[in-house]
Amino acid sequence: MNGTYKYNPDDFIGILNLPDGFKNFYSFFEIYHDDRSRRNWFELRRHWEDLFFVIKAREVEGKLNPVTAGEMRGYLEALVNG
Repeated sequence: MNGTYKYNPDDFIGILNLPDGFKNFYSFFEIYHDDRSRRNWFELRRHWEDLFFVIKAREVEGKLNPVTAGEMRGYLEALVNG
């Protein structure tokens, strides 16, 4: 992970699957940014969907504030569609 992002994975240590989800998404986002192939687009979407559902699960469990979780999902969607 080389870029600077709004949500640092290390800020979520101790919240199940969230740090790794962010790291995986950001790493693949950078791969896609360097090579915008069709295959990489689908992989990026897969990583985004995985992280989307991790965020949603932690929100339902009460580990993430609903407002924060919504902001995270919006930020990630903007990265993917930007």
